[in-house]
Amino acid sequence: MKILNIEGRYFVEAFRSLGHEVLTLGQGPGFDVPLDEMLSTRALWDLLASKNFRPDLALWCDHCTPPVVLGLETLPCLTVGFSIDQYCNPWHVPLSAGFDILLAAQKDYAPLFQDARLPRRAEWFPLFCDADRDRDPGLERDIPVCFVGTQDPPLNPMRKPFLDAFRRGAPLLARTGDFRPLFGRSRLVLNQCAVGELNFRIFEAMACGAALLTEDCENGLRDLFTPGEELLIYRRGDAAHAAATARTALERPDLAQLARRGRDAVHARHSSLVRAKRILSLSEAALRRGQPRWRRENASLVREETARAYAMLATDATLRLPDSLRTHFAGLALRMEATAHAASDEPCPTGALGA
Repeated sequence: MKILNIEGRYFVEAFRSLGHEVLTLGQGPGFDVPLDEMLSTRALWDLLASKNFRPDLALWCDHCTPPVVLGLETLPCLTVGFSIDQYCNPWHVPLSAGFDILLAAQKDYAPLFQDARLPRRAEWFPLFCDADRDRDPGLERDIPVCFVGTQDPPLNPMRKPFLDAFRRGAPLLARTGDFRPLFGRSRLVLNQCAVGELNFRIFEAMACGAALLTEDCENGLRDLFTPGEELLIYRRGDAAHAAATARTALERPDLAQLARRGRDAVHARHSSLVRAKRILSLSEAALRRGQPRWRRENASLVREETARAYAMLATDATLRLPDSLRTHFAGLALRMEATAHAASDEPCPTGALGA
């Protein structure tokens, strides 16, 4: 299968290891086609034609940024969207009309993507570890409790007070940067979420062989893991309870066994390879059903919803976007809305995507 991967490269190596051809597009280093500006619909078609790359599957992976590649909804191949931070990016919901398959990382938010007008359902698709990168190095675990992450993030104002309060009740090494060297030496990793989401740190810490202490949250935590057997939990926002739980855990003679059970569970059930295989299975089933046909036959609805996503990016004051980008999305929204009930103003020419 030929796969066009847009933005997040979470599954690229897994796809390639399974024998698929992948072309990656996105901003920053490491992409097959690095982008330094937004790619228009016409430019996307021209690029694919120049590469003689006709994808069977176009996969957009949320990278916590506004869209940098436009026009995925116009491609004749199957389109799949993977939304991670839908809780702080509501524009993901209307944008999802352009995807034949929608994957939502947070279980409680998946129903937001259900729409009776759309023939597809939104599947809960939890986060994961990178099994090649996130591994137990077998080192001495000489750090009692560790936290690695942004310590005062703008969208999570309670993190710093929480960490400060935790330190008053239990030892804590808190750092930013690469988590792997520290997680590989930690007995216990502390995790704190922004809005009760299941974040990457849950899977990364367990994969690195540390026992995980995370808040008791929704979004499917107990569907994936068994508290007390594969990880430890504390009451959300309760730093004193988290510190007390950490002190008790550090005295448990079986803490290393709990950590191993968590590590084995993540590598067996929640790796990027496991998730990549699920994407391929869903895509193959959708292709057998001829699912992209619906999107082409209902282009007006897709354009209306895509225009709404762009309008939200232009006007949502909670999104941290420069005014110039807001203006650009406002213009895109107006142009798409104007053509929503007419034939596409940018029809894909025959052979535009290569042989």
